[in-house]
Amino acid sequence: MQCAARCQLMWRRALLASLCAAVAVALTPTSASAGEAVAELGAARVRYDTARWQANDRPGRINFTPLATAKPRLDPVELRVLEDAATCSDLARQAFEIGHYETRSLEPKPVSIGGKTGERFDAHTGCRNATPRGVVICVKAAGHAYLLQALNPGCEGRNLFSGIDPLEEIAGGISFVANDPREASAP
Repeated sequence: MQCAARCQLMWRRALLASLCAAVAVALTPTSASAGEAVAELGAARVRYDTARWQANDRPGRINFTPLATAKPRLDPVELRVLEDAATCSDLARQAFEIGHYETRSLEPKPVSIGGKTGERFDAHTGCRNATPRGVVICVKAAGHAYLLQALNPGCEGRNLFSGIDPLEEIAGGISFVANDPREASAP
């Protein structure tokens, strides 16, 4: 009997210690959960899945490269920060110059990213073979223009007919901090 009572007491103590540890971990603040990271560019914060994306910081941009099982279905994505001197249409046209994109009839579509209203531009390539469309999203925030783009410099790409929006996953993780006094006073 004493052995059973002792075992039961030890089991209760172990359970209580495990519960306390679990509560402590749950209450500990973290910047990103396991498997997630946050990349920063100006006022933009991008939360992304480290099992699906690798982020490479460069001056004025972050390049997101798909990894593992995401690689065959997703194209690389880039977030750039620029001076807010040009219109989103002009910035998108300049971005599409990287490849063989048809830009004569670019039509902006409204989008919202990180609580900010922006414009999305899609362009078809001038390539003869099936290639993914180029996509650029422009958002003005904190006195800068942010371009999120999935572009191919040549006539190749992985996301041909998957139906996957190449920017959706990264765009969904973007938020902006107000570091411009003009934005803090805006209604």
